[in-house]
Amino acid sequence: AGPGTVLSFEMAAGAEAAQRVTESVQLMTYATSLGGVETLIERRRRWAGENPLVPENLVRMSVGIEHVEDLWRDLESALNRAS
Repeated sequence: AGPGTVLSFEMAAGAEAAQRVTESVQLMTYATSLGGVETLIERRRRWAGENPLVPENLVRMSVGIEHVEDLWRDLESALNRAS
């Protein structure tokens, strides 16, 4: 086993769509953290004072130990609900 993966993507539909994705996941945990064994997902730049260079529509995932197909299904479902 190696280190976990962190990935990020920007939602073309904007910050509100990115927020809906993070709130729509079922398997992943909507939280800001790194280093756990569970997959976490969050939308960046939600708070005043955060770096303005970070896009408001940026979604970040810290991939955990769940089965990869379960994660893909969860993300796909959340993306569909957000659109």
